[in-house]
Amino acid sequence: MNYQSIRTIFESQLATAYGALSPAIPIFFDNYSNAMADSVDEFVNVNVQFGDTTQSSLTKSFDQVRGIVVVRAFSEKGKGPARNQTLINTAFSTIETINNTGQPTSGVYVRTGVVVGPTFQEDRPYFISRLETNFQATVIS
Repeated sequence: MNYQSIRTIFESQLATAYGALSPAIPIFFDNYSNAMADSVDEFVNVNVQFGDTTQSSLTKSFDQVRGIVVVRAFSEKGKGPARNQTLINTAFSTIETINNTGQPTSGVYVRTGVVVGPTFQEDRPYFISRLETNFQATVIS
């Protein structure tokens, strides 16, 4: 099982989606430093966590892993929640696209669960939204 190949599915598609916004939004992942976070008005933080590494009761394959993806969108407090909603909707749409992608003949196949959120909170100096979903990934040889 290659965790990086699973991580790449989420990270590359989310980075592309946020890079396509105008202006492009900085996105930080849990395996990269976000030193810029204090110098920008809005950014996105993505956390990919892995859980069980095998699921032997349903298949002979041990190339399955479960996990969770958490996306937090930070926008400038006092500018209204609409911009933050746009940011978090981008994550929702991207996760739905990942889930709706057909099974490849090789590589990694990912299915996500129900997206929970977004939830909102304020934390000086940001307005923050958060959503999460579980996933199951299978390596196809």
